[in-house]
Amino acid sequence: METPGSRKPIWKDPIFWFVIALGVGYGAVYNILPVTFPIFRREFGASLEQMGHSQSLFFIASLFFSLIAGPTIAILGLKRAALVALTVAASALLVIGSAHHFGIILIIAPLYGFSIIALVVVSNSLVSRHFGEMRQSVFFVTGLSDAGGTMIGPALLGLWFAHSSKWNVSWRWGYVIAAMDMAFLFIWALFMRTGNLLGGTRRTSSEMPIAAVIKNVLSNSAFYVAALLEFCHGVGQAAMIAFIGQVYVSKLHIDAAQAAYFISLNAAGILCGRTALSWITARWKIPELVVMSLCAAGQMLAFLAAILSPGYLLGAAMFTLAGMFVSAIGPSLNSYLGGKFSVEASTAFSLFAGLGNVGAAVGPLLVGTLATYIGIETGILFAPVFTGLLSAIALLRYRRERQQLCSSILVAP
Repeated sequence: METPGSRKPIWKDPIFWFVIALGVGYGAVYNILPVTFPIFRREFGASLEQMGHSQSLFFIASLFFSLIAGPTIAILGLKRAALVALTVAASALLVIGSAHHFGIILIIAPLYGFSIIALVVVSNSLVSRHFGEMRQSVFFVTGLSDAGGTMIGPALLGLWFAHSSKWNVSWRWGYVIAAMDMAFLFIWALFMRTGNLLGGTRRTSSEMPIAAVIKNVLSNSAFYVAALLEFCHGVGQAAMIAFIGQVYVSKLHIDAAQAAYFISLNAAGILCGRTALSWITARWKIPELVVMSLCAAGQMLAFLAAILSPGYLLGAAMFTLAGMFVSAIGPSLNSYLGGKFSVEASTAFSLFAGLGNVGAAVGPLLVGTLATYIGIETGILFAPVFTGLLSAIALLRYRRERQQLCSSILVAP
């Protein structure tokens, strides 16, 4: 097996291809709940507030996950952690697909969120731990697979949910197919032969105790900055993904497939953006905070344009453009965090997934609740506000870190 410091081409590395497949797989089903919102409304009579709760519960699960993920991954290893997460995800999809009232979705949503967040942490830990100094470029490259899955999955599921009744088949088969996606990844992970990196890890007396690792992470201000940036990103992006389709259902009366296309087009924008950024970052090192600040500002303007656009095509185009800007946020945050915590990567990413995804839980809950009382077209305007905050915070942190670096150079002997 290649060591993290080796320069073997990434396309010859089995870990690279596994992470690619993992990104496509969980990306395809990541947004399956909001894609199914029109079905939940029709079949179960779910309100906008209830649907917002389901997305919030999906992300709240990551808080619990963050508390146990570090020790769990240390004991199980990344391979076994991936196998457990894939099993839980497949089981949750089958239960949701067989539900006959919305209460079941609210119960299973956090379990499903737990499994998907676990897969994200496993993927991020693999990239950060295995690819070392190449991580920024690799995060963008593997981020393309995530975006590809997020683009294709909702489009196909939206078509299925919108037209399955015309084809005399149940919409529930969409969830069965999604569970088969998780089963395929389970088989791939099961037969991976990559040594200790993906296998179980046994701690030795020379290794740092888990409590000390957590303390090291929580004592670094960079972790809280990253979590705050992810909070703002989560509020804006999760709220827009959950409810932009419902905005156009309200004002233009579009169907489930057309609503799902918003999510797919946003992912298509992410795919295009990450393609360009993976090429750029492979050649030039650009500070992650600068990338985030500039792209979040563009994302905020594109979100506003998508919300206020009078027509479907213009709104969809603006949401695609928003995806191009948002493409930089996730990989840049992962690269920033991985650079600050190269030794404690799994623990840092686990805690980050929990605290950072508070925003992803708050966003749909906030907008869904507001939409119930002041209307969806007004309530969703709170989403771009948090994207603007992300831009400002990233810029301020970059200026502070640059000043600290200059000061340390001046005082060095």
